[in-house]
Amino acid sequence: MTKVLDKAQGIIVAGVGGQGAITLAQLILGAAWKSNYHCLQSEVHGMSQRGGAVNAHIVFDSEPVTSPTIMEGSADVLIGMEPLETLRYIHMVKKDGHIISSTSPLINMSTYPDESRVLAAIKEIEGVHLVDTDDVSKQLKNRHAGNVILLGMASTFLPMEHDLWNSIFEERFQIKGEKVIQKNIEAFAFGRNLINT
Repeated sequence: MTKVLDKAQGIIVAGVGGQGAITLAQLILGAAWKSNYHCLQSEVHGMSQRGGAVNAHIVFDSEPVTSPTIMEGSADVLIGMEPLETLRYIHMVKKDGHIISSTSPLINMSTYPDESRVLAAIKEIEGVHLVDTDDVSKQLKNRHAGNVILLGMASTFLPMEHDLWNSIFEERFQIKGEKVIQKNIEAFAFGRNLINT
């Protein structure tokens, strides 16, 4: 059953080119659409070989959505796939919004700040939810698990029904086979449990 929203929900996915930020955004968009919400998405692609930032905005509501762009200080959820990119978009999140961030840096440029300072700055953010996606991916024996773990964590703050997500993974990864689908479902459940426990 679709939850009626009293206002539009805004989600930002931020990462580096090649990390899969757009795929993650499309999964959220698909879940919103299947939940019968009106939804729009916008995205900015960076140059991955230059450490370029990639971000996507997803806006959905019970009423028609007029813009896919999220205003500064109004995002409900920020999913940071890389710690420096999380810091870049903190200003976009509203005061009672939710920040989900990987602590695993992708250092692919010579000007990347000191890793310990980046992580320290993130840990100072009130209410941020952190996960070492590299470490957990190794635990799950799935090197691509990190993104879906972040999505699982973020999903606990989204109005979509839990069971709906499995069908999203089935449709998105059907061409890759049942094993890939189940690996994504497992990573998603792991992420949800990080918030729910």
